[in-house]
Amino acid sequence: MSLLPLEPTAEESACAEALRAIRSRSGLSLKEVAAQTPYSKSSWERYLNGKTPPPRAAVVALCRLARQPPAHTLALWERAETARNRPPRPAAPAPVPEPAAGAVPVPVREEPPRPEQHNRRPSLRHARTAVVLAAALLCTVWLVMAGPWRSESADADAPASSEPEFACYGQRCTGQDVIATRCGMHPAMVATHRPAPGLRVDLRYEAGCGAGWARVWGQRIGDVFTVSAAGGAPQTLTVPDKYATGVRLHTPMVATDSPETLRVCVSRAPDGPRQCYPAASPTP
Repeated sequence: MSLLPLEPTAEESACAEALRAIRSRSGLSLKEVAAQTPYSKSSWERYLNGKTPPPRAAVVALCRLARQPPAHTLALWERAETARNRPPRPAAPAPVPEPAAGAVPVPVREEPPRPEQHNRRPSLRHARTAVVLAAALLCTVWLVMAGPWRSESADADAPASSEPEFACYGQRCTGQDVIATRCGMHPAMVATHRPAPGLRVDLRYEAGCGAGWARVWGQRIGDVFTVSAAGGAPQTLTVPDKYATGVRLHTPMVATDSPETLRVCVSRAPDGPRQCYPAASPTP
């Protein structure tokens, strides 16, 4: 009897979405990613679609291919691992059936309670207590001594325990990825446009990064999206293959301190006309 595959958790889906965005940002096909990593093309397809949890080394390898810091993506991976290994909630106890009408209840013989045994093997209990106290003392000493150097040499890939800081601001964000820089965690919606049936383009902005970008849904292979702002270099996203369709994608960021100057241009494949849309009030 075969078991049905488990549905991915919300954390696993977020991790898979981040990996798809990084792979799209790299401009590499799955075949090229497989050729430059120890993992096959079919394995990468399962990782990116959320069918199989990726190993930590695969996440690091993909980030290096895309030349992006792995810290934020590894934080998503850690949350997905924690969620996947979380023990299931215990099932509710089965209800006790009511006796049928007219049935004679059968008396249940109860065992008399056993007298509590006090002071059983006191020496063993005291020894265990001493071991626990000694271990706690050693842990306390280690934390006090390790604190200074841990704060100075902590691994850059370790996930942050609180809200992470943004990795760039202004011109340093131009051309950068919204996930790797953490700018895409809580951005503001500037405008929403629907250039064609099934296609949605959102202009988004993060004041903490001083940068904006376009998020697209419903894209097709070969579609081109270019985001620009006053005084910033335009940034372009081209949909490379079928694995970059059916998911949310982001253009690279463009620096600006005026989100109202953001503009996105869309060229639909094949040979579709170029249409540009300025920032405007969001539409539902």
